[in-house]
Amino acid sequence: MKSFDRLTKAEKAKVIAAAVVIALLIGFPLMVALARRTTSNRLPSIDLPVIGSVGGETTVLDEPIDERASFDGDKVRGLDVTWNGGEVKLVRGAGDDVVVRARLGAGTYDMDPRHSSISLDESTGTLIVDDGLPESNNGLEYPAFALTIELPEGLSLSSVDLSGTSASMGLDQVVCDHLIVSTVSSGITVQGLDAGRAEVASISGSVSFGGAVTTDLSVTSVSGALDVTLAGGLPPQTALDSTSGSITLDVPDDAGFTLTSDRVSGGFVCELGELAERDEPGSLSAQVVNGDGSAQITADSISGSVRVK
Repeated sequence: MKSFDRLTKAEKAKVIAAAVVIALLIGFPLMVALARRTTSNRLPSIDLPVIGSVGGETTVLDEPIDERASFDGDKVRGLDVTWNGGEVKLVRGAGDDVVVRARLGAGTYDMDPRHSSISLDESTGTLIVDDGLPESNNGLEYPAFALTIELPEGLSLSSVDLSGTSASMGLDQVVCDHLIVSTVSSGITVQGLDAGRAEVASISGSVSFGGAVTTDLSVTSVSGALDVTLAGGLPPQTALDSTSGSITLDVPDDAGFTLTSDRVSGGFVCELGELAERDEPGSLSAQVVNGDGSAQITADSISGSVRVK
């Protein structure tokens, strides 16, 4: 058998592509599970039985759920949200409090939606919001819970961690040191972000990302499209990865960056900088240098197209 160093570039590309697919298939479920981990600084919790998860039972709500909780903005330093169905929205509020509101209409549900919880860990300043539903739906439908978290103007958080299964995620004008957003089968929209680090990942949902990041940015999906718009100075490291979804990157015209893109079958279009592209059977590689080339960007896909503008 040939050693890897002796393989042709086309053969290496096939090996790398297969390894990427295997890594994504294994790594994404682990990533989502880790995003939902219970850390040592969380408050003690009790696992309640979920009606409807076994025996074909359902839960009937005669009245809608409308939970609302307010917390002094000066005491909230981080968010840890696990929300598996419906939608999650982080928006700017009008007051000085962090306001959490969870709503669900009356009706019949496969899973019991009455075990959600909202609490503030005063030792860490972490606001913990959990829908109380299992991470795996076992073929059942999650309740279409609508969760809205209002953040005061000027509030800067140390960390924001959102994870879910099929809940769509939307963040608007969030300021934090570290952002983590992960979901399995729904879309993620981030706009007006101001963060030090940001990690955004979906397995089958698309990702729309816009904002400024100062150190590291990672945006990934297996089959969803990635649409990334970077404002201001570019972070030193940006990684955009998709298996079959397209990648679109919009950066300021005067930004200095070096972008490399490795694909197997997807196309590549760049409207900025100097392009060097090498095509071989089974391997497509491109490099773009714009301005001083200081920021490092990778935009890799197996079968998705890549566009830089």
